[in-house]
Amino acid sequence: MRILSSLASKIALVGCLVLTLLSCGTDRHHFALEGRFLRMNQGQFYVYSPDGAISGIDTINVQGGRFAYEIPCEKEGTIVIVLPNFSEIPVFVEPGKSVDMKADASHIKDIEVTGTDANERMTEWRQNTSSQSPDGLKKQAEQFIKDNPSSIISRWLLRKYFVVTPKPDYKKAKELVKLIEKNTDKESSVMRLSVGLENSPIQEGDVLPAFTVKDTQGRELKAADLRLGKTLILVTASWDYEGTSLTRRVLSLLRDLKANQKPIPKVLGVCIDASKEDAVRALINDSTLWTMVCDGQMWDSPIVKALGCTMVPDNIVLENGKVKACHLSADELITQIDR
Repeated sequence: MRILSSLASKIALVGCLVLTLLSCGTDRHHFALEGRFLRMNQGQFYVYSPDGAISGIDTINVQGGRFAYEIPCEKEGTIVIVLPNFSEIPVFVEPGKSVDMKADASHIKDIEVTGTDANERMTEWRQNTSSQSPDGLKKQAEQFIKDNPSSIISRWLLRKYFVVTPKPDYKKAKELVKLIEKNTDKESSVMRLSVGLENSPIQEGDVLPAFTVKDTQGRELKAADLRLGKTLILVTASWDYEGTSLTRRVLSLLRDLKANQKPIPKVLGVCIDASKEDAVRALINDSTLWTMVCDGQMWDSPIVKALGCTMVPDNIVLENGKVKACHLSADELITQIDR
């Protein structure tokens, strides 16, 4: 009887351990994210990582207002959730951790991510700065980085407010990344951020950098193919209204030039969509006037990095392989094409 009692105790102990492990949500080699969205029955989010936490682009499916997402995780990193309104929410991942995301689909800016210190601090920072102007946000981001140079949040804020922005501030970004490097162990995500600052946006007078890509038809295209005559490079996304509107204006002008037997510049469209199929379906594309590239890698696309693009829409006007003008407004670009 004593043996049976001892055996029963051991079985009960093993059962308790199993239940405990299951209740933890994830093991020490994974990271888990669960979400609840009011006023959203179903949908899909894109997920990418600026520091290599995941490779390429992933998706999260929402069903009944809820979703669950888990990835292998051996070190801290950042994944970015691209919401239906195309705003981006960073989620900081850690091995063995799980976090919750809560939001009302009609008030996306009030989204909350809880479960780890970094995510809760990022939620607090976002809520405290929600009414700030762009200049105010930049100042707040700079102050946070200076106060918390070793925090993974600082790497995200530096990228968002000083690099991937319509008006990048590379001088300040390089100053801040040096501060971050002094206070971290030179891990890969910091090194990637530092190297990324070497790809400054292309400027007037620059020579088109070398690249080789395939267009949406599978045809190979090299920078050398664009080094004769006048060429227009348009950087767009199917979800960006301003870029889609500009695309329509450019195509309309090119058709008018063709109808009037006037010279037509070469045009290369670079789409940063996560899905080539979505890009082809959503963007206007006249194959007789237009070549489009979309590799699904968004901001990590080799051609986007080669051009140093940090915003959509963006544009570059080339004359015999040299940058004649760039980063123009819609009216300025139309004038350049029509000259």
